[in-house]
Amino acid sequence: MMSLNRADALRRKLEEEHGFNTEQANGTLMVVDEMVETGFDRMLKEIVSLRSDMSKDIESLRTELGKDIESLRSDMDGRFKAYQQLLTVMLALFPFASAFLTVGLLVALASIFGDSPSPVIWRI
Repeated sequence: MMSLNRADALRRKLEEEHGFNTEQANGTLMVVDEMVETGFDRMLKEIVSLRSDMSKDIESLRTELGKDIESLRSDMDGRFKAYQQLLTVMLALFPFASAFLTVGLLVALASIFGDSPSPVIWRI
């Protein structure tokens, strides 16, 4: 009971000294409260809308990125297959090239250090 008397006394003091109208203040507070409440509702709706837009954008970016990665992967697979074929051909030709090089080297050594008499081309 004591607090009601103090509140009433404070209300009367505010009305007398400052011309404070409690009914107007109460109405103003109710309007402000309603505005804040609707503002929060609008803000929550905007957040939900932005979140759904962001999730759509993220999904589209993931889809595009996935397509780009797949095309890059297939391009790289093609290049690796080409290199593999080239190495296979090189490995198949290497023994033949080595044999020809060896024969050529032996012929060169034989012609340089060989005992055979050199053919005389200009015999008269």
